[in-house]
Amino acid sequence: MPDLARLLSPSAATPRYLQISTGLRAQMIEGSLSAGRRLPASRALAQDLGVARSTVVSAYDQLVAEGYLEGRRGSGIYVCDIAPLTTPMAASTAATAVVPATSGLLAPGTPDPEVFPLQPWAKTIARVARMAPKALVHLDDPFGDPELRRQIAAYAGRWRGITATADQVLVTSGASAGLELALALLVSDGQLALEAPGYGPTQAFAAARGWQVNWMPVTTAGVQLPPQPSPVTVLTPSHQFPLGGSLPIAMRQAFLKAAATCGGWIVEDDFDSEFRYAGQPLAAMAALDHAGRCIYVGTFSKTFSHALRLGYLILPPGLVDRFRAALRHPTSSAAVTAQRPLAEFMASGQYDRHIRRARRLYAQRYGAAALALESWPAELGQFQRHEAGMQIALHLGQAQDEQTLVRAANAAGFAIRGLSGCDPSGRASGRASGRASGRAQGLLIGFCQSQPEDIAGQYDALRAVLQGCKNSAD
Repeated sequence: MPDLARLLSPSAATPRYLQISTGLRAQMIEGSLSAGRRLPASRALAQDLGVARSTVVSAYDQLVAEGYLEGRRGSGIYVCDIAPLTTPMAASTAATAVVPATSGLLAPGTPDPEVFPLQPWAKTIARVARMAPKALVHLDDPFGDPELRRQIAAYAGRWRGITATADQVLVTSGASAGLELALALLVSDGQLALEAPGYGPTQAFAAARGWQVNWMPVTTAGVQLPPQPSPVTVLTPSHQFPLGGSLPIAMRQAFLKAAATCGGWIVEDDFDSEFRYAGQPLAAMAALDHAGRCIYVGTFSKTFSHALRLGYLILPPGLVDRFRAALRHPTSSAAVTAQRPLAEFMASGQYDRHIRRARRLYAQRYGAAALALESWPAELGQFQRHEAGMQIALHLGQAQDEQTLVRAANAAGFAIRGLSGCDPSGRASGRASGRASGRAQGLLIGFCQSQPEDIAGQYDALRAVLQGCKNSAD
């Protein structure tokens, strides 16, 4: 039985699931929890500790992923034999290690690093290093590792409904790099259409080149097709960034039809569509494209790890030769080291299992965040419950000043951001309830790095900061 008194500290700022996993790990390393020992059921341990069962499940899941625990079907959770992996020096180091300070609470769009499957990933890298070491350092094809491209094509078919071959897949060093590459090759006359509010790096990329941008305001019905379609249009149809919501099927078809009619292109930025918490993920816009006018941009930064810096494009067949001509050398592509291990990870089914687990955990946190926001007074702002994504957009009331609120929240340790930075168009979104003119006014609030039982308190603390600003202004 674990020493429960050592697992939680009421005064610690560390999330409770992390305290539990850290405490159990330390007891396994020092030997007080010996190999083969059966741990209490998650419900029983949660009752003993006075925490939610999901907190213990998260702690157990983390230790299973790291290889300290193993689940036996119909039997329970058991301690693994970790003796060959530890030494007295290692135990001492673990006991005295200092946890680095976090970058702030409630950061929007930021995945929880504790959800990453460390041990399975490490084993996959080791297996590739033994079986195909050359794949870790050498790449012949500027489009990326052929095995990874095959796995991405299969994954896009399973999860996004896209029919594509490996030849159409181009691995990039992140989604932003893929977006910029697509725009650099497709925008020939300096004109394109972007959502407002929308993705800041793409807006900055267009501004740096002096391109003429046709701003498409986001309304409650999504983005509306402009009277005069642009040669290149960038959309986030499955989950609009940053406001949320999805583009109705009729509007998706209208954009695709307009692109086919004028010979234009749709660039679909699909940054976090896997995290849809009601029903299954929506089919991609590219899955509806029968004229070959849609370029799909995907990323592993939200679902897997931002540190890998891997994304991808799925090109229409008619664009493959143009992109190959532009990428004549493998160094034009993404870093090679993680590509084959990621291909193996996907082929084994572990990537799909990881996404399902992450979606389950984030769904719990989203529900807690939305419930907390629903208790806020209306004069602070309003939000729409989209049951998707990794952040919530709070649209501010008329009397609120976004920048003042953001500065106060950041000073209090909250990493929230303002909506206005996503809207350089100079006109407010039809979805925003802030100022009648000017940029959209609102707050982007995250939840993925917080535990469900901690979110209510964190949101209450943020509300107190925002209300303090309001009272001072009054």
